[in-house]
Amino acid sequence: MTEIIKNDPEMLRSCILYEFIEGIPIFETFKKLCRKFGEDFMDYPEFEFWYMRFAQGKYDLDYDRSLDPKTRLFTDLPVEIFEKVGEYLKLEDRFQLRDVCKDIRFQVDNWVLNMREFRYRSANKWDIYLKSQHFGQNENNLLRRNARIPISSVMSVLKLPKLRLEKLTISDQYDCWKKLIKRLDESNRKLYVMKVEFPYSHSSEIDLHYMIPGVLEEINLFIENPTREDFCEIIASEQCQAAKMVYIESPTITSEFPLDALYNCPRFTLRLEGAADDLKANFLKKLMEYGEVQKCVLYMLGPSDSRDIPCQIMKHFNEPEAMVPNRPSLRRYQIPGTNEFYELDYQENVDYREEVVRLERKQ
Repeated sequence: MTEIIKNDPEMLRSCILYEFIEGIPIFETFKKLCRKFGEDFMDYPEFEFWYMRFAQGKYDLDYDRSLDPKTRLFTDLPVEIFEKVGEYLKLEDRFQLRDVCKDIRFQVDNWVLNMREFRYRSANKWDIYLKSQHFGQNENNLLRRNARIPISSVMSVLKLPKLRLEKLTISDQYDCWKKLIKRLDESNRKLYVMKVEFPYSHSSEIDLHYMIPGVLEEINLFIENPTREDFCEIIASEQCQAAKMVYIESPTITSEFPLDALYNCPRFTLRLEGAADDLKANFLKKLMEYGEVQKCVLYMLGPSDSRDIPCQIMKHFNEPEAMVPNRPSLRRYQIPGTNEFYELDYQENVDYREEVVRLERKQ
């Protein structure tokens, strides 16, 4: 019955007339009908026209609006002027403006929105950072900055076609976040994100498919218990393959980490627990053998009580032909059939008491 009324203009007008006769105020009437028939049952200007017409004592439901003199509307402004107005609006004002009618919503949603960072922890705990504005909600459901922006509106913003997001931080991929991804998939859109961070994940089921490959330059992953299958899927994704750098950190010891999944990762930085110089040396040799890696940074972190013991990894790379004169910490390995080589560089950071091995493909 609701759909029948919704699709019959005169029946909708009769509903407005009924509420008017009952003495319900105009905006209360609009909200009531939105709840009954859905938010898209009628644009607000159209609804306002009929309500105000009834208020003037004109009750004919079949009135032909085309007989009215043509009036200029706010949406008749040139697109570039309308967008210029939008540049001076705060984020909460954008939310309110896009709810006026479908025409205005379409234009507002196609404005460029530059967002510095979006941090998502849960539906009740999130933060938005613009250039000069900060909006957020804490776990006690109290908004910091403005109480008129629900998470549903935030999710709508994230799927805008011209959103430009510098950094996305995701602490929880479940519940509300999965609903957003489903909406993105249904709209056939991906997020324009330059940097993404998963600060802590108990699982290695990390989803990147909804971010635009190539636009996403940096990926930060902290994974507690990576499984080989899940980790291989992450590395094989278009997003990881196209990223300028994938930063990976895990408390997993080296011997239990699925290192072989990284053989096909072009650019990555890896931090693992445990010294395991032999394993790491063998891993670096395999990377050079497979020849897919362009740049790799490997942090040689051992147990805290062994940090004063110098790393022994370079003793595994003592081939005379790889030595570089006057550079004892540098090795160069020619790549067969090319004019390129792999450069292996060992460095110590005394301030942070850590040692780093960098492997990079060069010409």
